[in-house]
Amino acid sequence: MSAHDDRAAFLAANDVSRETLNRLDRIISELDVWRQKSNLIGPKEWPQIWTRHVGDSWQLLDHIPETARIVDLGSGAGFPGLVIAAARPKAHVTMMESVGKKCAFLRAAIEAAGLNASVYQGRIEAAPPSKAEIVTARAFAPMPQLLEYASPWLRKGATGVFPKGERWKEELTEARQRWNFAYEAIPSRSGGSGVILIVREVLRRHD
Repeated sequence: MSAHDDRAAFLAANDVSRETLNRLDRIISELDVWRQKSNLIGPKEWPQIWTRHVGDSWQLLDHIPETARIVDLGSGAGFPGLVIAAARPKAHVTMMESVGKKCAFLRAAIEAAGLNASVYQGRIEAAPPSKAEIVTARAFAPMPQLLEYASPWLRKGATGVFPKGERWKEELTEARQRWNFAYEAIPSRSGGSGVILIVREVLRRHD
């Protein structure tokens, strides 16, 4: 399947406004330019960029309010951060990424698509305090470490919205050794046995 056909398949499966699609097209166009000079997205992944990466990110929107403040950890090539910012223009997304080249791409995509978003370049542990209602992360870290990274926001009442693959039950079991939390596992629309984990009421076990 070509990237063009893949885009059509994504649009057939999702309700996307013209304005949002315009922003998404600008993001993907920018990514196409940047992937030629860096390894943001592998060549084998590109033909499924819409159904796999955009689509995987899109399903998180069901759990993200229109005007939320969102922190996206380990934003990389911008999934889900850029997609959320494109679809939630009244929200604000802070994308956290330590690799300079990836941060440069994220800033270029934000500018190209006119997104209400910003980039924090550096280690998450060193990030200045900020408020957020939602914390997201995709393919960033296993749950025990992910909760550690996200804890500055989760412990102040933010909700975690984390897409997870087939090992999600094992990751939850490991995380429960260190953390108390409430969660909901929603089957992923991307197929397979993955889920979206909605995580709340996070406390370290010795808190």
